[in-house]
Amino acid sequence: MLQKTTLLLLCVLLNPPNLLAQDLRNRTEVMYPLGTVIIAKEPLPNRVYRSQKDKIIVSVTCFEKGTTNIVTSSSGTGFVSEVPGLIVSARHLIKDGDYDHVFTGIIVTEKEWIRFPISLVAKGEPGKYKDIMVLRVDPITMELAWAESIDVFDTNPYRLLLRTSEFADAKVDGKKVYISGFSSTVGGYFDENNQDVSFLMDLINFTFPAEVTASITNMPVNKTGTKKIFRLLDSAEPGFSGGKVMNEDGKVIGMTVAATTANNFIYVFSSQDIKQFFKNNRLK
Repeated sequence: MLQKTTLLLLCVLLNPPNLLAQDLRNRTEVMYPLGTVIIAKEPLPNRVYRSQKDKIIVSVTCFEKGTTNIVTSSSGTGFVSEVPGLIVSARHLIKDGDYDHVFTGIIVTEKEWIRFPISLVAKGEPGKYKDIMVLRVDPITMELAWAESIDVFDTNPYRLLLRTSEFADAKVDGKKVYISGFSSTVGGYFDENNQDVSFLMDLINFTFPAEVTASITNMPVNKTGTKKIFRLLDSAEPGFSGGKVMNEDGKVIGMTVAATTANNFIYVFSSQDIKQFFKNNRLK
């Protein structure tokens, strides 16, 4: 008995509890230009860890109609649907009105940010709470995605655009789900001419564990054409809009669309509504 106690004490001394709690398994990624970053509060299930990698940044620039004058710009998160090359994101990234929009997808790798053109093929109808849009990757980029890597040790980063999502339903059952996305942090200062200078300070890549606290199916919002919205308890960041929300098997249960003022609760456009949107718009 004394020998076992001595061994236990030795293990604790060599591996203090605070170090044991910092297990980095399935918690880190290497992303340009930051290097190794922590992307989760706790180790992610293997399938979730793999699934959260398959997301892109969706950048939208809004111009005055027929001009090069920028009205506004925004960025969110997107992911490939059940169809290769068709990306799902949140409609509210678009500024409503008679404007021109330019859409860009960005794949974040260990070595670079890869930008490629995407185009709008469908969006939720105005006057309804259908906060979803679908974007198509341009043909040249898709050719790159299908191309085989020349170097077996250097995989083709465009292949992310072929990694389709598998959808699943969710319930209020206490099981964990996972909110994933990118968030750009912008800083600024005044230069010697007192002009405001802004810059990209950070790009956050994170996946939060969460819990479904309500399935909203019989509220006024559901009369606008949205069958189901999930309310989740936990956090998300600005820029997570359009990002995938996964169950423990890495399947997509929905897409982040909104948060409460205090940011304690997140609202998720359900996978059922995403699938119905694709069906209604005959997207294949």
